[in-house]
Amino acid sequence: MLRKVSAMVLTTALLTGSVAATAAFAQAAPVQQQQVKVQLNGKEFPFPQEIVLDEGVAYVNASTLAIALGGSAAWDTMTKSLLVSKGAEYRLRMYENTTFAYKNGKETQVPNAPRPITGAVLVPLVFIAKELGAKVSYDAKTLTYSLTIPINS
Repeated sequence: MLRKVSAMVLTTALLTGSVAATAAFAQAAPVQQQQVKVQLNGKEFPFPQEIVLDEGVAYVNASTLAIALGGSAAWDTMTKSLLVSKGAEYRLRMYENTTFAYKNGKETQVPNAPRPITGAVLVPLVFIAKELGAKVSYDAKTLTYSLTIPINS
């Protein structure tokens, strides 16, 4: 009789533990999100890193975006800042963890700070694209940002 009770207690404990563990895992598992896409002049435009969404802001690789829009981007490790430029007429220096910036030598505020990650710097897609002269639209149904910019030939 004692063996049956011990076996029942053990079985109940194992079942309860496995149900609790399954519930905890289900809560901890990230929800699959749809992939955000970017199109440049009507064609899908890939980025080397995944597009990061944070509080409704899409962050993308700074260099890839800047080069595609006719500019450049470079990270300065000494000042922890990102310089985005286009020709001689546009320069924006943004700093890590702050919205303080310099645009063409004048102090300004930017909506979101750049985010350095291993091997790259992420910037807010819409803000930088507009700053570099692109028209930006967003389709919430397909999660697609469309960038349009004249191509210089």
